[in-house]
Amino acid sequence: MITVPAGFRDSALATFGTAGAEFCKTLPAVVDEYAARWSLTLDLPAGAEPWYGMCGIVVPVRTPAGEAAVLKISWADEETEHEHTALAAWSGNGAVRLLAADGARRVLLLERLDPNRTLRDLPIDDAVVTLAELLRRLAGPAPPGVEAVADHAARWVDELPRRWRASRPPHDVWLLDRAVGIARELGPSSGALLVHTDLHYENVLATLPGAARHRGRWLAIDPKPMAGDPEFGALPALWNRLDDLDGADPAAALRRRLRRYADAAGIDPDLAAAWSVARAVETVVWNAEIGLVQEQQRPAWVAETLAAF
Repeated sequence: MITVPAGFRDSALATFGTAGAEFCKTLPAVVDEYAARWSLTLDLPAGAEPWYGMCGIVVPVRTPAGEAAVLKISWADEETEHEHTALAAWSGNGAVRLLAADGARRVLLLERLDPNRTLRDLPIDDAVVTLAELLRRLAGPAPPGVEAVADHAARWVDELPRRWRASRPPHDVWLLDRAVGIARELGPSSGALLVHTDLHYENVLATLPGAARHRGRWLAIDPKPMAGDPEFGALPALWNRLDDLDGADPAAALRRRLRRYADAAGIDPDLAAAWSVARAVETVVWNAEIGLVQEQQRPAWVAETLAAF
């Protein structure tokens, strides 16, 4: 039986309260249940703990054929609802391969990648291009059930002004007006392609030695899928690794990063800038709602910078 890492227990309690604590209590039994159901062998060294992220744990296992895999169990919410749907649609093309799933319970059996090698290990220019190329590879037809960007944008038009007034973020209201205008203008005509909306540098892992190289050295994980314009997925590449921007003129460097990303992904840089502004402003509001003051600065700066793209 596995031991739930203390760090994950603390994070789950802080994020989800008593429900998070109860979720953690169930995890060892859930791992045992699905190991038996799918005839898996735990592949944790003695005394080692599972890997974990913000919303779930990842347990190394071996399949009946001896393949290195992982059992991923996530907190059940709207962000994890269609992870298995997206992975099944991609079928290993640009993303980790899904081997089995119980989507309702957020239990996934995935091929094992290298958890110690992410795109943070690459120089920033190479990492940006690699991330952009994955965005392009993943932009296929969206399967049924995945939330549409059009519906998301319509909610922003209706809800963002009310949420802004209630949370009172310490930023100029023109940011809100710009975000609402973008959502109103672009939402109805957004596309219907499958978009990994959380495609950042740590959500791309290297394949293990001996893996099929025709799929590429790097594969995406942990999708938060939506159906819309690929440009909607640009923001994570822009507002992560800000420390790698040219310190002499970081605003100009961020805009250059966007152009480089758009060129490599084959997307419209103006559309990517617009959607990134709207998404960044929504993050400002969300952080204001939960009382995170310092965490508003990065998305606000990114929105202001890209609004002048």
